Amino acid sequence: MLFSDRSLWTMVHGLVFSGGAILFLAIALYSLRAMALPSGAIVPARHADHLAWGAILGSACLWLAVLGGTYVVFPMYRETPPDGVASLAAYPRALLMASDDSRWLHSFGMEIKEHLPWIAAMLSTAAAYIAWRHRPTLLADAPLRTVTASLLSISLACVASVALLGVFVNKVAPLW
Repeated sequence: MLFSDRSLWTMVHGLVFSGGAILFLAIALYSLRAMALPSGAIVPARHADHLAWGAILGSACLWLAVLGGTYVVFPMYRETPPDGVASLAAYPRALLMASDDSRWLHSFGMEIKEHLPWIAAMLSTAAAYIAWRHRPTLLADAPLRTVTASLLSISLACVASVALLGVFVNKVAPLW
């Protein structure tokens, strides 16, 4: 069923929160590069505010995705089927583990999905803090821009790779 409570939680987690995180982190990274100014230049407050809010929204969406995934979606994924159940379709972890062809999705994909998003959320929070705290100087300070861009890039790469693994897992063993 497409609109069960389980599938709705999965869609909100994956499409809304994770998709929003990818969108806002990409916007913040692009803005950081596109609005870069030479050293010592006066930074327009509006530009700095837009960059900071993009980083903050990306970090907030990512934290919502991480917390929702950890405490709402992941427990549904890990449910253990009762003895004698005929179909494992309602138990995604058991379904993945039942086949040699899909066991790697649990052992590799879900292990990555359990840990990497927390690192990405922490890195995006650091980038958002720098963008907010150093709004007047960030766009004109090359070393600070480099650090912030690195944090945003690593976070964005982590989120994108975890999202791709989520698509693979959901394709083989969806939460109905």
